[in-house]
Amino acid sequence: MGSLQSLIGPHRLDALGAWAVTGILVGGVGRFAAGGEFDWAVLTALLVAIAVTVPFATRDLETTVPAELLGLVAVPVLVRAFGGFPQVTPFLVVAGVALLLAVVLDACTSLTMTPRFATVFVVIVTMAVAGVWAVGIYATDTLLGTTFLDGQTELMWDLVTAAGAGIVAGVVFELYVERSARIARLRVSNPDPPAVDQSEASLPGNGTHHHIAVRTLQAVLGVISAFALVRGNVTLFVNSGGPLAITFLPALFRREYGYAMDTGIVLWITVASTLHAAGAFELYGAFGWYDSLAHAVSASLVAGVGYAVARAVERHSGAVAFNRKFRATFVVLFVLAVGVGWEIMEFTSGGIASMIGGEAVLAQYGTSDIVNDLVFNTVGALVVAGWSTAHFEGLAARLTGRVGSLAGGD
Repeated sequence: MGSLQSLIGPHRLDALGAWAVTGILVGGVGRFAAGGEFDWAVLTALLVAIAVTVPFATRDLETTVPAELLGLVAVPVLVRAFGGFPQVTPFLVVAGVALLLAVVLDACTSLTMTPRFATVFVVIVTMAVAGVWAVGIYATDTLLGTTFLDGQTELMWDLVTAAGAGIVAGVVFELYVERSARIARLRVSNPDPPAVDQSEASLPGNGTHHHIAVRTLQAVLGVISAFALVRGNVTLFVNSGGPLAITFLPALFRREYGYAMDTGIVLWITVASTLHAAGAFELYGAFGWYDSLAHAVSASLVAGVGYAVARAVERHSGAVAFNRKFRATFVVLFVLAVGVGWEIMEFTSGGIASMIGGEAVLAQYGTSDIVNDLVFNTVGALVVAGWSTAHFEGLAARLTGRVGSLAGGD
């Protein structure tokens, strides 16, 4: 296991290189501002601000982020300054910002994360920022009459590019960590797995009520699946049979792993699955608000899983420590990233259908549908981040011993 903290230290020669790169970035801010590219001026200024945070926080000009890492992050800025790859470079810079931010947070705050988790963090932040960007430029076009977006296809290729940039940046950082002599190799004994909290918060009602509701909704899903099968509607069958299968996962976890999931969460999963399946049964088109409701409920469940994973990583490794604000932020970023990933899956489904014929299994209904999905995904994430994380503490405890690769543990 490596330590991000070991990347920061007083190295005179390295500091000279880091300050030289910072000076080049400052020059880039001026160049972009003079050329009217204020978005790039802001992005580059953000890189400069993160780069100087460490020496200012430590009050030591020789303590900087590694010059080679800062130089790597500066490459897409220089490429863009000379007019190259305008579609890809913005998202590579965002990934670089996320990477430097992870290092600086580890060095200058109470937060600590392993390089492996930092890699995951970079990918999630890059995809989440792409989602926020999509919503922002759509709102600008709608409210102010600008024409930043050329349509659904352009927006989706931007999201695909952002996901690719985040993954590339994560892989590069992982390779850097493996080869860098500055990464201290630590062996931190994992704490004993904590006892599962059996008093976790639950939804209104008792276990019997939850069980009856789950069985009723599973019956509804079964009827929709049977109807789709009889009618030969592959799209509806996939969109109902898949959610029906998901509702049986809690029972599978109980049988295979001995984890009796809280009945409230089981009902939560089933409601989200039923809303999606019923939506595929013409409700999405009949009621404009239905899609928003389904996405908010589904996103709240995804947010809970994101919270449980982050808490499990924190519990698993003594080299990882988060605070409440970071956990809440991570939940929202995680949901945004998953939402972008889902939109990419729908886009891919449509592309495959157009090539081989037939109806797309996962459908998109235009730019406004994509943006609406991302907005209500965020709503669901904010609800969980603000009020409902206690529901997922038991799941986090159960995952603690199974997140070694994500935590970067031995």
